[in-house]
Amino acid sequence: MDATFILPIFNESPFINKVISSILYQNKINQLDFEILISDGGSTDGTLEIINSLIRNHSNIYLIDNPQKIVSTGFNFALNQAKGDIIIRVDGHSEIPKNYIENCCKLLEKTNADIVGGVIETISSGLIGNAISISQSSGFGVGGVRFRNKDSKKAGYVNTLAFGAHRREIFADIGGYDEEMICNQDDEFNFRAIQAGKKIWMDPTIKTKYYSRSNFLKLFKQYFNYGCYKVRGIQKRGQVFSIRHIIPSIFIVALISTLNIGFFLQLPWITFSVVFLYLFFNLSASIYLAASLGLIPLISFAFLILHFGYGIGFIVGLFRFINKWENTELKDYNFNREQFCINNPN
Repeated sequence: MDATFILPIFNESPFINKVISSILYQNKINQLDFEILISDGGSTDGTLEIINSLIRNHSNIYLIDNPQKIVSTGFNFALNQAKGDIIIRVDGHSEIPKNYIENCCKLLEKTNADIVGGVIETISSGLIGNAISISQSSGFGVGGVRFRNKDSKKAGYVNTLAFGAHRREIFADIGGYDEEMICNQDDEFNFRAIQAGKKIWMDPTIKTKYYSRSNFLKLFKQYFNYGCYKVRGIQKRGQVFSIRHIIPSIFIVALISTLNIGFFLQLPWITFSVVFLYLFFNLSASIYLAASLGLIPLISFAFLILHFGYGIGFIVGLFRFINKWENTELKDYNFNREQFCINNPN
């Protein structure tokens, strides 16, 4: 059995050595070889120099050009060259544990799943980065996403996870990443897999480190894009993935509505009802999660960024993609399924 790691990246110089090293020094498994396919979108920060220095010492690392500069196309370009029986997507700002391949292979043999993986431990530096990582790992922050809870104890079937190990056949069956999905491409793929009768298994004993954004502006942009392209994913799949995906936009609509209605009727209790309710839960969660008093306002603000960024992005997506509800075609143009099957005919 062989494995292929696919890394779609762009400007990952602070992290790229860590993630590649974490792959190279995996626990050895008998009769398992692996290759690392790095699909780069034109990095300019020294990332390519680091990769090329590693390539000189490791013949199983390959660099692929991704001129379209988005994750979906980069992943599909790499799929065309992938030879592994197991295909593993890894981000350029992550770090997998030494037993990752070993445990994923065992899970694929033990379970009836087509995709397996674990939870992520969100890490960042500095006070703001720490607050962001705490907010992204909390139920109040991200709606109880199981794979984001590093303290999760229960293994089982799930609807989605990050950095999954896929049976090769799943791509031949349902296609590659949808290239219209600038963000949330793995989430759309996972839900497409579920709709096709595939199964996803999460084992919380597998813990991958994920290095999050370290400032609020980058966090807002990230979650704005998540919310915006979640709309396109819902259109593609014809179904809301989870109720948590629409709660932030409902909150924003309710907030604007009560502010306007209360002001028009001159009823302050209506005007500030949603504001006070949100602040109560926000501050309660921040106090509960903070290890020090100084972190409380930063965590609270990180929650606000997550919820407003995602909610506003979702509302913008509803308008941006208003004419695409009937356009549900899978657009994995750069995935050559025939070549993919030839590379591993088993």
